[in-house]
Amino acid sequence: MKLEYKPIEKNTLDIIYVNRMKQPYLGLNWHFHQEFELIYFLEGQGMRIVGDDISNFNKGELVLVGGWLPHLWRNDCDQYKDNPSDFIVIKFLKEYKGINLFSVPELTKINQLLMKARRGLLFPKKILNQVHDLIIHLSKCNSSEKFFNFIQLLHILSQTDDYKPLASPEFVLPNQTNNENRLQKVINYVFNNYAKTITLEEISGVAFMTPPAFCRFFKNSTNKTFLEFLNEFRVGKSCQLLISGEKNIKQICYEVGFNSLTNFNRVFKSFKGESPTKYRAAFKTIRLQ
Repeated sequence: MKLEYKPIEKNTLDIIYVNRMKQPYLGLNWHFHQEFELIYFLEGQGMRIVGDDISNFNKGELVLVGGWLPHLWRNDCDQYKDNPSDFIVIKFLKEYKGINLFSVPELTKINQLLMKARRGLLFPKKILNQVHDLIIHLSKCNSSEKFFNFIQLLHILSQTDDYKPLASPEFVLPNQTNNENRLQKVINYVFNNYAKTITLEEISGVAFMTPPAFCRFFKNSTNKTFLEFLNEFRVGKSCQLLISGEKNIKQICYEVGFNSLTNFNRVFKSFKGESPTKYRAAFKTIRLQ
């Protein structure tokens, strides 16, 4: 597994690629591509990595990913095999034959939105009321109708500042993929082994590096230490269990790899700003509204 460059999957006469997909398992490789990507989940849940941001996703998520920004949506095959993900992917280029398609004054706000998308943008649920039907229709139409609906969609998204940037401002876009092969191995290892203790020596061996060299490499690649990455990943997994299941918090604590309830509560609060108990209660309140 490695960080992959994925070219756009489209007819050479098209500048916009739109596809609706239903599949039980997501996420083979952390990857990047030249194209912008807008992804909308009608159904599905799992983990999301965009740049150096790690979180969990659920249905109703709409994210705009800038060109060259590494990203991954992934779920557990066994956990979600009976509940396939249903999502729409829209890929497009900002330039066509050397011309910036959004450089005209009338599209200034769209151009500004695309510049901000280099960090990845998570849009609020309230905007889905404005774009849901449009995205569904866009997945069915073609030719000039597709282009006009696409511009309308970007126009609506560009009218709000109420979105969450995902990757940190310090995240550096990859300029080569050689070292990223090691990073993908590390990410895959965490996905498969987060529930057990992972020592620095163990994960350094996965990357075929000494511990000091691995620490420098991982920090330079992800803008965070391996322990920060691992803890953030485990917190993300615990959020899924807190939201979707009825397991008690102590069970969840050990299931995601923490060795004590005290440590779990402390780390969870450092990332989410509240305890696991309050997080679960807040979500149940929202769901009942």
